[in-house]
Amino acid sequence: MKTTLITDDTVLVKSDNTLGKLQNSVNREMTKVMDWLTANKFSLNISKTKYMLIKNKHVSTESFVINVNSNRIEGTLTNKYLGKTDLERAL
Repeated sequence: MKTTLITDDTVLVKSDNTLGKLQNSVNREMTKVMDWLTANKFSLNISKTKYMLIKNKHVSTESFVINVNSNRIEGTLTNKYLGKTDLERAL
């Protein structure tokens, strides 16, 4: 998973050939992130945690679910970093 730090935000980037593989991979990686945060006495604000899929327009994402410690992470179409909005793009 690629990590980018933007002031006090962290962006994790992951790609895969299928949504099922991506979902499984991201959920495993988020378990590792949570283990690291806990070991280093940090916490994750679940209410501010979002994921954004950049995908082909014709791919359904209804069954895509990311969970962190049994909490479902909300999907979003846009994110703001330092006042700049990144919009979902069709590849």
